[in-house]
Parts: sequence; structure tokens; C-alpha cells
Amino acid sequence: MEHVAACGICCDVCGLNEKLGCVCSSGTEDIAKEKVNTEWGGKGVLCLVLDCAVRRGIAHCMRDCNEFPCQKYYEWQFPYGKDYLEMHKQRNKQEKPNRP
Repeated sequence: MEHVAACGICCDVCGLNEKLGCVCSSGTEDIAKEKVNTEWGGKGVLCLVLDCAVRRGIAHCMRDCNEFPCQKYYEWQFPYGKDYLEMHKQRNKQEKPNRP
């Protein structure tokens, strides 16, 4: 299985992961708390999305958090832009279609 970060990005196809060697994780993996406490893999950058997911005890914001997209995503514009967040918000209000 591919590694998917708390924000929903598949880290296996992320150029930053390839370039910087960051270790991705969901918000519920054991390594996530360690990463948040040591400033995201020792790179001196704190992933605010991962920090929030760890504090809330959720694996993936998009799937597990009832508040997604929250104000933090709109403020940070990371990793998704406003148009994508609005589309997700609108589609999330729709009923699940009945499919055979």
C-alpha cells in the first residue's frame, strides 16, 4: 500500500518526499506524534496538518474529520487551493448516489 499523509497526499508520488526524504504518515500512526514533537522529521518544518490530525486522533482529514475542509485549510492554502476546498465542501453536502 502506498503511504498517504494526513492531508491526503500520496507521499509515494510527492516530489518533496523524493527530494527531501520526508517520512509521511497518517495522524494515527505511532511515528506521527514523534514527527510532530521533533519538527517533522528533523527538517525544521512543522507540518501543521499532521499536527492537527495527531491532536484530534484522526488518520486522514479528508476522510475522517467532519470539519474538513476547515478554516485552517482555507488559511494555509496547503496542500489544496480554495477552489478545490469549495468543490469538496459542496460535494460533501450531496447524498450518496444509489448505484447497483
